[in-house]
Amino acid sequence: MDPPPDRRRAITAGIAVPASAVDHRPHRQAVEISSVQYDSPGWDIRSNRSLNGEWPEVAHYSRHGVHVDGWTLADEDGRTYTFDHCRPAGRATVRVHTGTGLDTHRDAL
Repeated sequence: MDPPPDRRRAITAGIAVPASAVDHRPHRQAVEISSVQYDSPGWDIRSNRSLNGEWPEVAHYSRHGVHVDGWTLADEDGRTYTFDHCRPAGRATVRVHTGTGLDTHRDAL
């Protein structure tokens, strides 16, 4: 007898998780999305200034810096941002803005 359709999907999803997603290291860096500004303040006219008012903020809570080179953020539409030459200091935050511009130690564009 076959399991109900919902059960089959759950089993399939469990098998689809890549082995590289499992982290067996005893110490993990504390990096997470700490805040999101999904709607820029004021009129949203899709200008670069308006787009740069939208961002997720990535926070690093450990005392020591961490390399995030090659890490990516992606939205549900498939747009991605890849961190390049980025090493947040301990207890630092970086905002990844939607628009374009020059990267700084606190803002990625």
